[in-house]
Amino acid sequence: MSAWLTEARRTAAEQSSTIAVPTIASEHWRYTNLRGIDFAAFAPATPADRSAEVEGAILLTGAEGGRIVQRDSTVVVATLDPAVAAAGVTYCSLEEAAVTHPALVEAHLGSIVTGAERFAVENAALWTGGVFLHVPRGVRVEQPLHAAFEIATAGAAQHWRALVVLEEGAEATFVEEHVTGVAGYANGVVELVVAPAARLHYVTVQNRSTEALHFATHRAEIGRDANLEWVSVALGGKTGKTRLESRMAGTGSSVRLTGTAVVDGTQHVDLDTTQEHDAPHATSDLFFKGVLRDRGRSVWRGVIRVAKDAQKTDAYQQNRSLILSEKAHADSIPGLEIEANDVRCTHGATISRVDQELLHYLRSRGLDRDTAEHLIVQGFFADVLERISDERLREAVGAALQTRLG
Repeated sequence: MSAWLTEARRTAAEQSSTIAVPTIASEHWRYTNLRGIDFAAFAPATPADRSAEVEGAILLTGAEGGRIVQRDSTVVVATLDPAVAAAGVTYCSLEEAAVTHPALVEAHLGSIVTGAERFAVENAALWTGGVFLHVPRGVRVEQPLHAAFEIATAGAAQHWRALVVLEEGAEATFVEEHVTGVAGYANGVVELVVAPAARLHYVTVQNRSTEALHFATHRAEIGRDANLEWVSVALGGKTGKTRLESRMAGTGSSVRLTGTAVVDGTQHVDLDTTQEHDAPHATSDLFFKGVLRDRGRSVWRGVIRVAKDAQKTDAYQQNRSLILSEKAHADSIPGLEIEANDVRCTHGATISRVDQELLHYLRSRGLDRDTAEHLIVQGFFADVLERISDERLREAVGAALQTRLG
């Protein structure tokens, strides 16, 4: 391990030891109570099974430009299509990249996700394996690059990390899946560097065991005239919090974030989003929809921040939750923090139950209640799926939602 990375880990470990587990006294944790969870009880495990297969992957059944599988603490598969490699693309474990491309990794690792958030700091100290994607200037990768993370040892901790760097004018699709596996504790960080005029399609699917803990911080920095199309799907996990943060750092930058969630049983899913506008003439568009059943609980907190010099900002956020049972519960907290005076920013949130008139109409046509409700939920997700521009990914996410809904 290089000296700079050793020092970065040591510093993070020292900082982590001084940061307590968040409580509901903190504004961002008001609706997610971690009391009673012993995080120290989860220890990293090195898997004995190094086979390539992971059960439960729901995306990319066709060709891939590259594939990485991390099982527990170890990357067990790392492949890259020779034609993609010939274009100068690097796709390998982050641990390997820190050795083979130290200057590149050092320049970006920890530069996007900063600060003293408890789980991110712990990750900086403890991550293993990981994913590194670098696409050189002007290179366009046609096939998606796929990464799968799996907890295969019950009670294990998986501290995973991904660093994606697209140079100026580059284009790529990165798909990140968290497959079912077994119960454990997952804590991850993703840093996305999208340079001027680059275009990144990013899909993240969290389908962990419904007995697993899942915490993650995903953060993107988007350069001048660059674009990020981001799709986030939350299906698994027992308790957790996911941060999805985007910073429009360059003039004319844009991000479109589309999210879906299915929450049931006793799941508790907390999604915390920020759209940070630090440059003029930038746009952001966030649209999240979730369905809740049984005793499922969801929290969505979304903030649009506009800096003083970010004039001509155009920002939108919308969260809609559909409640299918009496004991399910959703909290939606949209917010605006605007310092500029020439902007267009809109937000909204709705929480509703199934339209009884529509349900009655479908049942009057001979459908039983479950079938009618299922059709209504399909319609509820339709406009979200339409926002996914890649047809294969759109169909895969739609199929995953159908499977999860049963």
